Amino acid sequence: MRRFNSQYQLFLMLILGGLIAACSSKKEEPASSAMTEKAGLQYQFAYEFYQRGDLVRALGASLEAKAESPKNIEIMNLLGLIYFRQGEFEKALAEFTEATTISPKAADVLNNMGTLYYQQRKYDLALETFDRALQNPLYLYPERIYNNIGLVYAAQGNIEMSRGSYEKAISLRPDYYLPYQNLAKLLISQNQLKRAKSLLLEAVNLCKGCSEPNYHLASTYLKEDKKERASEFYKKAYDVDPKGYYGMLAKKSLIDLGKMKDDE
Repeated sequence: MRRFNSQYQLFLMLILGGLIAACSSKKEEPASSAMTEKAGLQYQFAYEFYQRGDLVRALGASLEAKAESPKNIEIMNLLGLIYFRQGEFEKALAEFTEATTISPKAADVLNNMGTLYYQQRKYDLALETFDRALQNPLYLYPERIYNNIGLVYAAQGNIEMSRGSYEKAISLRPDYYLPYQNLAKLLISQNQLKRAKSLLLEAVNLCKGCSEPNYHLASTYLKEDKKERASEFYKKAYDVDPKGYYGMLAKKSLIDLGKMKDDE
């Protein structure tokens, strides 16, 4: 089992978005076989368990669904996502590969496969797979793919290509918060704090229930030695998700700033 780093946690959010897209995959191209009634019921159970983070029960229900409808790509995609989240990368890749062999234009599956390659630091394969996903003109969420491409280029140190990919994602869907956040993080690494703050403020407004953009916005204010503003957004990051990764980081920062006690 692999430990999840913060970047991986970010991608898990993208993957969950990809799963939502997968539920609409019939608009792109029909799956090779429809689900039986029993498979559909097990798939729904699996999806609900997955959303709640109950991966063991999600896996069990997905395997039952696949046993009933072994050639359905939506089931394979969900099963791949569950394996991915469990850190079973080879099993996840096997499911995604099987699905794309049956349905080569399944952009949602390709997006998830590209994300898997990214996590394995196989950046060239990730970019190639994301490009395959973009070849489907009927895919409903290309902004997600461009956001993911931006992350891969950032990991490669290609700042301009990363920035261009995030900007493309924003242009395709201005109400999608992730590329604002990720572009801001890129600009912070280049010490372009003013522009980064405006992007993070937009991300915070677009996703009021998200801890991460609040955390990064707070950290940006702290870089400018604006401790009160930093504390304000650290508090928001903590309040949104006190037990989550960025909520816990925000709590530590608030303790360091003397705004919270360790036992709170």
